[in-house]
Amino acid sequence: METIHTNVLIVGGGATGLWLLDRLRRDGRSALLLESHALGTGQTIAAQGILHSGLKYSLQGLLTASARQAREMPRLWRTCLEGTAQPNLSRTEVRSQSFYLWGTNSASSKLGMLGARLGLQVTPKAVSPHNAPEILRTCPGAIFLVGEQVISCGSFLENLAKTNRQQIVQVAKQNGTRLITDSAGNVTSAVVTSADNRQVEVTADWVVLAAGQGNAALRQSMGRDPKRQQTRPLHMVMVRGGLPEFYGHCVEGATTRVSITSARSEQTDIVWQVGGQLAEEGVTMTRAELIAKAQHELLTTLPGLDLSATQWSTYRVDRAEGVTVTGGRPESYRVEKEGNLLTAWPTKLVLVPQLVDHLADTIAKRTSSVPRISPAIIDWPRPNVAQTPWDRETEWTTLPLPASAAA
Repeated sequence: METIHTNVLIVGGGATGLWLLDRLRRDGRSALLLESHALGTGQTIAAQGILHSGLKYSLQGLLTASARQAREMPRLWRTCLEGTAQPNLSRTEVRSQSFYLWGTNSASSKLGMLGARLGLQVTPKAVSPHNAPEILRTCPGAIFLVGEQVISCGSFLENLAKTNRQQIVQVAKQNGTRLITDSAGNVTSAVVTSADNRQVEVTADWVVLAAGQGNAALRQSMGRDPKRQQTRPLHMVMVRGGLPEFYGHCVEGATTRVSITSARSEQTDIVWQVGGQLAEEGVTMTRAELIAKAQHELLTTLPGLDLSATQWSTYRVDRAEGVTVTGGRPESYRVEKEGNLLTAWPTKLVLVPQLVDHLADTIAKRTSSVPRISPAIIDWPRPNVAQTPWDRETEWTTLPLPASAAA
């Protein structure tokens, strides 16, 4: 078995792994990224692609730690998407440059609107009903426009993958990456098996686990504590059929009651991804129960919305994060450093640049000379980008409207 060396071995081809790979190469370091499935499988491809400004984390009227972490990030992303900063994301599809924020007519919702304007770089702008999208014109609460971009996560992954294609390899789904450690806990090497059953041994100055939910199993295989990771599940709703393109949060108190983003399926239909509090509560619901609940929520928060031609489906996704005492969402990204092993969780898509900066700064403190890419892996298979949830879904349902909503 041939042995090859690289400065950094990255396991996992989602947002963090691909951004880090691009950063390391621009810093003049060698890196190899291993992916056992399609790029972005799991969290990245299932995300709504909202580049949060911290607004949704300040709805209780306070500038929370989460809001502080996120508030500078949209500006950085925007320059990358324009191609004026690195990484160059100018080939990434920006689905929307802004987001609507609207509320119900409750006092708590109005208070939340005021709280959303505290201490942020992106400030909501009031919109009069006659200037709002048609589906918001009959809403009883206030309407704001927020400069939060929404990107296509698949396009984002493809953008970074094309730039760094030769440094990304497809490994076997079962035992494709076997990490070997010494008595001091450092990763001494990795036995890597390709999707077509070839093998090499890889040694690296640093090993970065960026495999999302897969981090726990990788850590356990090395004798590391898998409980440094927690998962918070979501049950998301998808709707298609006669819907307008729309992006917005409906605020209820300190929560986003529903969060709607739009995408186009391979059949060019507009598909809504519906998350927010609905997706949190939907974890304990069956598919049919959640669809019925979603119909009620959309008709309640968007009075007059025509759902007569719609079809519905759902998907589940687990958000992998660094563990917290309460089990709630961490306020920021998380990195566990154990010898030359770095385990990374971004917590939110928008925080990936901050996480990568942290990883790159750590890696810069100790690396050997930069080796060339080995001929042993040049002709290995390369992974494709994962299919979106709506393009891989085959079961779409038309259900009668819930009586309480249709009345």
